[in-house]
Amino acid sequence: MTILPRHKDVAKSRLKMSNPWHLLAVGFGSGLSPIVPGTMGSLAAIPFWYLMTFLPWQLYSLVVMLGICIGVYLCHQTAKDMGVHDHGSIVWDEFIGMWITLMALPTNDWQWVAAGFVIFR
Repeated sequence: MTILPRHKDVAKSRLKMSNPWHLLAVGFGSGLSPIVPGTMGSLAAIPFWYLMTFLPWQLYSLVVMLGICIGVYLCHQTAKDMGVHDHGSIVWDEFIGMWITLMALPTNDWQWVAAGFVIFR
């Protein structure tokens, strides 16, 4: 039986990329990858992390905390709109997790970033 994959396709069809909550929840589309959407979400979080490294650490921390608070709502609302609890395409938690994982790493050494990515995944 292929009820689950078909159900997931129906759930994805309920996403509206014009809805900012949906757009954020699926990691700007990275969570819509047909293979390893969580990993793609983690990869997509890295450029945003890099831009955030130019912020003072206090502001960086505030952005992460706001991302957590907003993420609770946007992930819940997107899952509700999709009709599926914790759909694999919802990868906002990967974004926040990567930002926390990479928070204290040096930005000038991409080996650390790669190690953080591998350990996080």
